[in-house]
Amino acid sequence: MALWLVHGLVPSGSSVVLIGELHSGKAWLAEQLAICVAGGHDFLDAFRVEQQHVILIDEDSGTASFKRRFERLARGHNVDLQEAPIECYSRCGFLLYDKERRAWLRDLIRKQRGTPLVIIDNLDRIMGGEPGSQGEPAPLAEFCHELRDAGGTMVVLHQTGARRPSRVEDWDVRKEARGFTVMIECFDLALATFRAPTAQTEFIIKPIVRESPVKLTRPFTVALREDPEETWARLVLIDDLPELRGTRRHEMLPQVVEKKV
Repeated sequence: MALWLVHGLVPSGSSVVLIGELHSGKAWLAEQLAICVAGGHDFLDAFRVEQQHVILIDEDSGTASFKRRFERLARGHNVDLQEAPIECYSRCGFLLYDKERRAWLRDLIRKQRGTPLVIIDNLDRIMGGEPGSQGEPAPLAEFCHELRDAGGTMVVLHQTGARRPSRVEDWDVRKEARGFTVMIECFDLALATFRAPTAQTEFIIKPIVRESPVKLTRPFTVALREDPEETWARLVLIDDLPELRGTRRHEMLPQVVEKKV
């Protein structure tokens, strides 16, 4: 029987790559995942979560933009970032090839009970540039194994090049992402993200399963809900997924969160 961090979507102890082009919702999705796991809230108001400690390493966003988005998402879920079991490191200079940094991260994971969630944004930066070539999957594969062996569940963000117009159902992430033919072999699961062509801010998520008990393989849509003053935000599932029936589900509409003075 599978042990889940996010029931039906992210197995505990697995490695996940979250991929998509610029502005495809990767950071929103990953940061909401961090807040939901740390706070014990259903992810996307639909997927039941097992509360765990979270370690988030942001090497992509500027510190100010990351802080603003993260605080808005926390307010959207009524999560107190001072009390939640979450550690955030923004632009800390983490590099995949730095043995001391890798040992530091392993030690952080081992200090926690359970299977902490580790989120790293993004792969290009921690690789020091380009992802591994067709002949060099070893460093990334070793890193994924290290974190799993240390007891973590790993989510890494990777930005692809611009996507050619096509149907989501036909989009082959292995061809679109640079070096992904090799990269995908390092992860148990990929979640490809797309910005939906709608007036509202909506994103399409396409699971690509390799070595994983995840049964949900078809695309699903999430929408960004926020107040007019943009003091809080949250992503919610807007598709009906029969795969989730029988699990605890909340209303699809977000809570009204009072603006903090």
